[in-house]
Formats: sequence, structure tokens, C-alpha cells
Amino acid sequence: MIKVFGKSKEKTTDAPMGSAEYGKFIRAAYMDTVNEAVILSDDLDESLSRYDEIVSNMSKLKSEKEMIEQNIMSLMKENEIAYVKSRKITWKKVERISFDAKALKEEDPEIYNKYSKTTSIRMFKIK
Repeated sequence: MIKVFGKSKEKTTDAPMGSAEYGKFIRAAYMDTVNEAVILSDDLDESLSRYDEIVSNMSKLKSEKEMIEQNIMSLMKENEIAYVKSRKITWKKVERISFDAKALKEEDPEIYNKYSKTTSIRMFKIK
């Protein structure tokens, strides 16, 4: 069981660190912020180096994945379905209706304000 201590009270979870459930838990536990800096242990430097390596590998893998997808797309041309051995590949047209909030805000800010809602998240970045 992992315990965290925030401003309001102690919270606990049995979710393992690294799981989506733990991610939701830790974000909810520390949703409130203070505009102060904290100096973390130099022992984290090795973890940060590994983090950088993982991010770099993910970027390379994403690029390689996109190259494979684009190659298959160029071979499929207009066809929606393709097969390679027992693998089925689909590339179908999907239409989606989206809402132009920017235009509504410009044309009728009162209605935009009436129906818009603000959400709050904490952005996590490592530089």
C-alpha cells in the first residue's frame, strides 16, 4: 500500500507504481499546487538519464512505425482492406463532425461563455 500526504489528508492506494490507476491516484492526490521549487535527490539523475533514453527510443520507434504504416498505405492505394498471411489491415475513411469553438467565441461570446467549461490539470514535463 502506498501512502501520500497532501495538504488536506493522507491518501492510500494498492495500485502499483507505473500503472494507469496509480497515475490517476497520484494526479488526484496532488491536484493542488504551491508555486515553490523543491530540490530532489541527486540519486534521481540516473533515473532521468534512463527517462531520456526511453523518450529517445520511443521517438525512434514512432518514426519507424509511421514508415511501415506509410509503406503499407502506399501499397494499398484506394483499397480499404489488405491481407498479409493471417493479418488483416484496414484503412477506411471515417468522417467526423467537429465544433469550431474559436468561431463561436468570435461570433457570439455570450453563448460561448454560457456553454464553455474550464478543466484543470497539472502538466508534467522534464527538460
